[in-house]
Amino acid sequence: MAFIDELTIHAKAGKGGDGVVRWRHEKGKDLAGPAGGNGGKGGDVYIRAVGDLSLLQRYKSQKKFGAENGEDGMKKSMHGKNGEDLYIDLPVGSVIKNIQTDEVFSLINRDEEIMILKGGRGGVGNEFFKSSINRSPEQSTPGGVAEESDFYIELQIVADVGFIGLPNAGKS
Repeated sequence: MAFIDELTIHAKAGKGGDGVVRWRHEKGKDLAGPAGGNGGKGGDVYIRAVGDLSLLQRYKSQKKFGAENGEDGMKKSMHGKNGEDLYIDLPVGSVIKNIQTDEVFSLINRDEEIMILKGGRGGVGNEFFKSSINRSPEQSTPGGVAEESDFYIELQIVADVGFIGLPNAGKS
């Protein structure tokens, strides 16, 4: 097994859930008012520093990462569930460069977490648009688009080397 100290991965945050158009149904009233819920927020992508230097070996075959999408809104004014955040564990001393934006992140301390991609916002349902003037809104908004990008990861290891011995004894 070869030691890997650089790697390129693709990561994508979660898409936001869509808001929906739904109607409340009550006994004796067919359309008693709007009841469409809001969509959930998409999951964010974080990088987290851990102490394992051979961790990049695990990502040699898995190069695509994705956070969970937010759920769509539901009937009875129920909001969709937010997407789970994704944590990518990297060794301490890693330098991560966003290839599209040239943004650079450094993991210096153990258990340090940095958000590298933001999930899409959740859309709003038709209940959000109701007012005293508009009592039967038929509009909703879709969920926000998720960020995605390619990242170049490089492990920088600083090693102190010292030689002990007599001067001019052939040390090189």
